[in-house]
Amino acid sequence: MNVAASPLPNPDAPPTAWVGHTLDGRYHLRDLLGEGGMGAVFTAEHLNLRKLVAVKMIHAEYTGNEEIAERFRREAMATAQIEHPNVASAIDFGPLPGGGAYLVTQLVRGSSLTDIIARGRLRWQQACDIGAQIADALTAAHAIGIVHRDLKPDNILLEPREDGEVVKVLDFGIARVAGASTGAEPLTRLGTVMGTPGYMAPEQAMGEPTDHRTDLYALGVILWECLSGRALWDGGEMSDLLTRQLTQAPPSLAGEVVDLPIEFERLIQQLLAREAKQRPQTAREVRDALRALSRSVGAVPVATVPPPNTIPPAPRPAAPNRGLTGFIAVFVGAAALIVVLWAVRQPGGEEPPPAEDGERPAEFVPAAGKTAADPGVSGESKGAGPSGPVPSASKNDPGELPEGLRGPATTLLAEGRGGQFKAAEAVLAYEPEVDVPLWLHGLALLEKAESCEAKRAAVKRIAEANDKRGLPALQRLNKTPRKGCGIFKSNDCLECLRSTLKKSIDQLAALP
Repeated sequence: MNVAASPLPNPDAPPTAWVGHTLDGRYHLRDLLGEGGMGAVFTAEHLNLRKLVAVKMIHAEYTGNEEIAERFRREAMATAQIEHPNVASAIDFGPLPGGGAYLVTQLVRGSSLTDIIARGRLRWQQACDIGAQIADALTAAHAIGIVHRDLKPDNILLEPREDGEVVKVLDFGIARVAGASTGAEPLTRLGTVMGTPGYMAPEQAMGEPTDHRTDLYALGVILWECLSGRALWDGGEMSDLLTRQLTQAPPSLAGEVVDLPIEFERLIQQLLAREAKQRPQTAREVRDALRALSRSVGAVPVATVPPPNTIPPAPRPAAPNRGLTGFIAVFVGAAALIVVLWAVRQPGGEEPPPAEDGERPAEFVPAAGKTAADPGVSGESKGAGPSGPVPSASKNDPGELPEGLRGPATTLLAEGRGGQFKAAEAVLAYEPEVDVPLWLHGLALLEKAESCEAKRAAVKRIAEANDKRGLPALQRLNKTPRKGCGIFKSNDCLECLRSTLKKSIDQLAALP
């Protein structure tokens, strides 16, 4: 073809000058995908195979630098050895006329994990799936003695497919390859630091020997950032980052990610252990744990903060007096029965309706009831507790939603207490997850939340949506009477939530 005969640009020409030219008579450069200080990446057509590939070029001025040239060669060698669906495989490698070199790899069309995290934190199920795919790629790499050593969101692309997103791990430029360059000087010497600050394990940042567990630490940082939507170790000089890594525990995600399973939180903390021996020892076990979590149903949410007014149980006496114990038990039981009967027989008092199958007891349901002080309520005190009737939500149209979400959304906005818990489960299980509005997702989390921290995080999520459709539910919740919990029903069930609830209501009420 004519394109193969076109003269190539000078070695010092800008990357755009290469578009339209052909390398080695096979790779016709079509588009410039991106460029950096040392080179550029192009979309190219493999003329013999009629397929699109990616071509990564290194500028001629850097091929004279032995270390940079070795890094580029090492990336080609490492990616060529790893045959795995979650690694962008190498196809070809060679020199450029006049200096420089090129690497041909599989073309991956998708967003980097950096860009995805910048749009907002991921749901734990998605982060779990991404982490499992990364761990699977590391399992294959570690099995043949390759340690990535520069794992970070920039080097992870997500390629959309019909059956979901496929992770592709890139850039093995500073990988340690077992058996490579036998007899030659190693790419890095002891005491030399190579990697990206914030993602390097402590031993790597201090220039100490590294192994496959170094990659597992980086995976822990990535998972933490996927769930939080922000950098774990950020800002300042590298020495400042290292100081924080060595002196501060990674912030817990409990309460921030309201439905995060305890097992997921624990795994991330293990991956981020300062000592390599305290981390999981293989990528395979991390992959298997993440896969098991992604398949789990009804995982237990994290609840590391004890509920307010929790009093630890008193130690049991070594040798109790059985007669006295029995008398006390009978007395306490009788007293409790008298209190219950007295409460039920008070004017306006009534027994709470039995919970539907699958519903939690009423005192855990984040719904509000009207009191006699509320507009439109007669002098009787019906519905004085949290499980009482709530203001009508018939005027609250959930708006444009996918058909599978309209029913659950209407139920969550309704005044009754029938089916809210199941509706919340339906919203959280809906696929694709991206079609679930943030306000509705927050309502579902709020309905399922049991701990104070989980409820607070759900309310914040509804406010973050900046959508007034979530406002009526928060207003209704805020009208919950300040008495209704505890043995004598004298405590405020939402005491720990009132401040956050008010701020969120004011924020949404101020929207046009």
